[in-house]
Amino acid sequence: MTEPLLDVRHLAVSFPARSGETRVIDDFSLQIAPHEIVGLVGESGSGKSTIALALIGLVRHPGRIAGGEIIFEDRDILTLDDDDLREIRGRSISTITQKPRQSLNPLLSVGRQISTVYRAHNEATRQEGARKAVELLEMVGINDPERRVTAFPHELSGGMAQRALIAMALSSAPRLLIADEPTSGLDVTIQAQFLDEMWDSVQATGSAVLLVTQDLGIIANYCDRVVVMGEGRVIEDAPVKTFFAAPQHEYSRRILSLQRAEPHQALDDVDSEAGSLVAVNGLRKVFELASGDELIAVSGVDFNIRRGRTLGLVGESGSGKTTVGRALLRLVEPTAGTITFDGDPIENLDVKSFRGLRDRLQVVFQDPFDSLNPRWTIERIVREPLDLHTDLTKEEKRTRVMETLEMVGLSASVAKLRSRRLSAGQQQRVSIGRALITEPDFVVLDEPTSALPAAAQAEIIDLIARLQHELGISYLYISHDLTTVEYLCHDVAVMYLSQIVEHGTREQVFGDPQHPYSRALLASHLYPDPTSRRVDRDVRETLTGEIPSPIDLPVGCYLASRCPVAVPECQTAPQELIAQPDGRKVRCWRITESDLDWAELESGEAG
Repeated sequence: MTEPLLDVRHLAVSFPARSGETRVIDDFSLQIAPHEIVGLVGESGSGKSTIALALIGLVRHPGRIAGGEIIFEDRDILTLDDDDLREIRGRSISTITQKPRQSLNPLLSVGRQISTVYRAHNEATRQEGARKAVELLEMVGINDPERRVTAFPHELSGGMAQRALIAMALSSAPRLLIADEPTSGLDVTIQAQFLDEMWDSVQATGSAVLLVTQDLGIIANYCDRVVVMGEGRVIEDAPVKTFFAAPQHEYSRRILSLQRAEPHQALDDVDSEAGSLVAVNGLRKVFELASGDELIAVSGVDFNIRRGRTLGLVGESGSGKTTVGRALLRLVEPTAGTITFDGDPIENLDVKSFRGLRDRLQVVFQDPFDSLNPRWTIERIVREPLDLHTDLTKEEKRTRVMETLEMVGLSASVAKLRSRRLSAGQQQRVSIGRALITEPDFVVLDEPTSALPAAAQAEIIDLIARLQHELGISYLYISHDLTTVEYLCHDVAVMYLSQIVEHGTREQVFGDPQHPYSRALLASHLYPDPTSRRVDRDVRETLTGEIPSPIDLPVGCYLASRCPVAVPECQTAPQELIAQPDGRKVRCWRITESDLDWAELESGEAG
């Protein structure tokens, strides 16, 4: 029998409480063997992230490790001195955290941080460390890595910051990787590339991974075993196929049923001929860089969002999705184009006039940690839109706040707390409550469920759909999670490198995608089915090659350098978003001359 690489025995973690101490982790035991990937799942607050920290001998203040053993390569981590721990952390054991902006130093460039970690565990000069940082950013799919190494964390999208953190964790080829929601900010194509590389590395080197995730598609396709946590202890530990075929615990059965659910039936009840609420034409956003270069974030984007409907906006991190959403709300000023809301142009309104629309136009950001004021109580955070946009009395506002907290699944007891006392899932519920408290007509939802556990994701999506059905709200739903997009959205627009490349109904895009990028995007989606694992396939469909730089865009098709069906003309012929006979729009001239299908894409013989 193979000796375990990691052997956790009866681990306990305590935090101080009024009556003494509270055990948040109690009698936790786990073994991970070489060549093994173990998935760790559980509800928000079950102790998953605490375990991820405790395995490297760390606990968030004021907690402490109260007992147990953590045996790694025949040494108990809990008995090592600081020097030995520093040698292990980052070299033999690396971690990827869920919130990259909390882990990256805001005062240092991304490249310097990666280089520093690499040089701490490898004999390398400063120049060698700088070159390694560029190589690692390129490995994790960041375009223009030579420029990105000079960027600070706040200058990167959430997905790019997450990839920078992944690059840092992988810089010294660790024996054990502890990955806490490592792909929560990534689109499915980059996610698939990272997970494929992780799987291949584990099989080739005998390393191992503890993968903390709420995504059962990832569990089904990449993990060997599943460990389910509840209230600080293991409640189920089973091989992945056994877990999906016959889950033993009630929580396991519940999360499996939620992720296998069909799209919301309320979608079918919406009037398909409803009038337009939001219309965007020729939207363009260019950022001027300190170097004098121009970064094209959004280029010629057109779409309509009808009343009571949801448009899903999907695409790779850095494709411009979030910039589109922010431009609609004038959180960033568009460079060009028109934005019409309820029949009136709003792109040129002055600040005072646009402020009068804020109660009708709301937003939920991707990372609640960045968007909630840590000094305010939850009650004040949720009440703020009422203070700004209504004349309600103090008591009426308080009543509305309590009703809203209940609506998003939070108890009234959290009202007096501050956001740091809440889990990531609870923080995002607060953000959603704040956005919905004024009963807006239109909400931009920017990755609203990425921080939530599986059960909470389903509850929030059901809540969003129900409110839309009851109140007629329209949504722009920005997400890399195709499962929730399919579940919630009536229409789907696929973005790639500042442009929309395909736009159609949910049924059209998910049922028969036409653009090569749309096809690759859907092929990379991971379904929660361990009988058809991605790692077992002879061919793992994904895009290869480097994404072009947004400051030096190609003359022709932006996808041409990565497209499996590109021909020489694609390199020089600009692509237009052309209406097709079925009503959708596609930015690819080849679909009008050839019947592209998956067999052609996978064969590599297209063209």
